[in-house]
Amino acid sequence: MAVRSRNALVAAATALLLERAASEISIKDVVETAGMSRPTFYQHFADLGAVFTAAGLAFHERIFAGLEPPPEASAGLREAFVPALAVIVDRMQEHALFYCRVNTSAGGPAFYAGLVAFTSRRLRSEPLLQEWAGRDDVFWDFLGAGVMWVITRQMAASYGPEPTPNTAAEDLAQVFANVFVPERKAE
Repeated sequence: MAVRSRNALVAAATALLLERAASEISIKDVVETAGMSRPTFYQHFADLGAVFTAAGLAFHERIFAGLEPPPEASAGLREAFVPALAVIVDRMQEHALFYCRVNTSAGGPAFYAGLVAFTSRRLRSEPLLQEWAGRDDVFWDFLGAGVMWVITRQMAASYGPEPTPNTAAEDLAQVFANVFVPERKAE
């Protein structure tokens, strides 16, 4: 029952964020949309920021469910990652307004931290990056934060002159190519 009521609140917050800005949503809106009570809301979430964070992260995980890692490519890391990164950027760009609404809500900082953690885990498991899998968590968090920064900067720019999704993919691929240069072995 607790999982079902929490999921209903998260789904309600997601639906509302898809419709309007976080500043236009109240706890009353969330509980009415979910068919729950205010006390039930507070059993699961401390405030709107917490439910917005949960909604944003659940939405993010859902749109990336089933995304296959890129195959091993002999052309090199940059060439292999451009198509994979383009898919990631396209999926997020398609929902840019939702991401921006969550990111600018009271839950924005926690949501962004969750995006970085999600991205770090995904990057660490990518077949093409296994040579660096032994690096510490700080390395992967730094890389995940950079990827999310480029993508969220791209989405925020969609309210002005909009770069194409491939521009962000190319930017990220260039970062990967610069960071993941195989160390030269002493001859």
